[in-house]
Amino acid sequence: MSKKIRPPLTLPEYERIFRVIHSILLAEEADTSKSCLFFNIAGAFILSNNHGHMNARPIAGLAGYNLRTRNGLSLVLGKVEQGKVTVSSDEFHCWVELDDWIIDFSAPLFNSMVDPQRAEERIPPKMFQRLSSDRVLSLNELNTPGAYLHIPSQEVTTELMLHFSELQANADLVKICADWHRCPPKRMQESIGVANQHGQVNDVHLSKIYLEGAW
Repeated sequence: MSKKIRPPLTLPEYERIFRVIHSILLAEEADTSKSCLFFNIAGAFILSNNHGHMNARPIAGLAGYNLRTRNGLSLVLGKVEQGKVTVSSDEFHCWVELDDWIIDFSAPLFNSMVDPQRAEERIPPKMFQRLSSDRVLSLNELNTPGAYLHIPSQEVTTELMLHFSELQANADLVKICADWHRCPPKRMQESIGVANQHGQVNDVHLSKIYLEGAW
């Protein structure tokens, strides 16, 4: 009998990390559909700092997700031309790798990342936390419902992490996320005060997006 592998996060733990990061991005008026880098850098930091998962690290590359829609829609994040995969600092996706797991903290926003005309239906907000060993190896295999593909690029990851770290504001916002976050069952503050670049303190309220399961 095979031993069941325990995932790093429960659904409530993942949801809480997502909501904290989403809240800060909304307060910064960021385009959250294009914020996978911040989502997963901040998510990896919270996993390490607040949950004790020291091996969590953000990875950039190409990612693909079959969204289980009636028309078999797949979301591919990165650049594909004539079947060839290329990844750059302009065309990429970011996720977290932790031991045997792939975690994508931007996954609840897949609905905002797809072309509505192609989707034909709403993509529900769900947790993405899956075993890396179960990912498919080519774009052609994304036709299977629920299939997922991740192709890391160390070169692009290094470049993006370097650029991200050059802005002190990024580090400050990541720390705010971690300071606001509380692991369940501890109670979360529904709002916090965050100072902007002019020293004005604004109330930031916890995101209203709740998850509807897991991929």
